[in-house]
Amino acid sequence: DGRTGTFIVGSEQFSVSLLDLPCILESYKSYDDSVLIKTADIGQMIMVREETGPAPEGREYRHGLTPPMRDARKRRFRREPDLN
Repeated sequence: DGRTGTFIVGSEQFSVSLLDLPCILESYKSYDDSVLIKTADIGQMIMVREETGPAPEGREYRHGLTPPMRDARKRRFRREPDLN
């Protein structure tokens, strides 16, 4: 499906999955420690796990990257309207 793979470090192998984040992140860079320049919008992450670990369900990660964003899609965003 193009969203799973293997990550190899030395002689160790890890399973990886490409997951969509529930919200868009912005990354910034500073050249002089005072002015920030926006460099990218991030909407996906690569989850690395042990070879025996279970694969995550679905294509979207339920949580954000920080503890306050736990269950972000469920708690912070409206449900999609039923168009039927």
